[in-house]
Parts: sequence; C-alpha cells; structure tokens
Amino acid sequence: MARRLGDILNDLFDKLGIRHELDEATVVETWAMIAGPEINAYTESAWIHGKKLFVKITSAVRRQQLHMQRTTLRDRLNLELGREVVDEILFR
Repeated sequence: MARRLGDILNDLFDKLGIRHELDEATVVETWAMIAGPEINAYTESAWIHGKKLFVKITSAVRRQQLHMQRTTLRDRLNLELGREVVDEILFR
C-alpha cells in the first residue's frame, strides 16, 4: 500500500523522538511568516515552551494590539502548521 512521504516522515520523527524539536523550529519560522514585515520589525525574539509561543515585542503599543489579536494569530499559525501545535501566544 502506497503512503504519502509526509506521513512516512511524520512517523519517523515520532519514532526518533525529535517531533518536539522540529515543532519548535517550525513554529518560530511560521510565526515570522504569518507576522509579516510590519510585526517582525517590532519582534525582538520568539521561542516556544511546551505549547506556548512567547514573542518579545519592542513596542508597548504594538504588544497591546497583538495581545487583542492573539486568538486569531494562534488559529492562523496552527492552520499553517496543519495541526494544533500552539495553545497560546504570549507577548512580552
């Protein structure tokens, strides 16, 4: 029976126990893509801990705006990733 390459790779990542590390890198890269150049201009750093994405924003005004959009941004991020990887986005 033929299987999709993506499914085979996902099984391999799970068996090797490296799924979490791959998710961390993918989430940060995908966040930068979704955020776009305007938000990235105010982003100092982004990292994931567990299922929470932390984003350090240099502007208090921009941070407050993003805080109000966090649910929509989380949903877009998980949609782009193809599964629920992030439960919450916290702006610092």
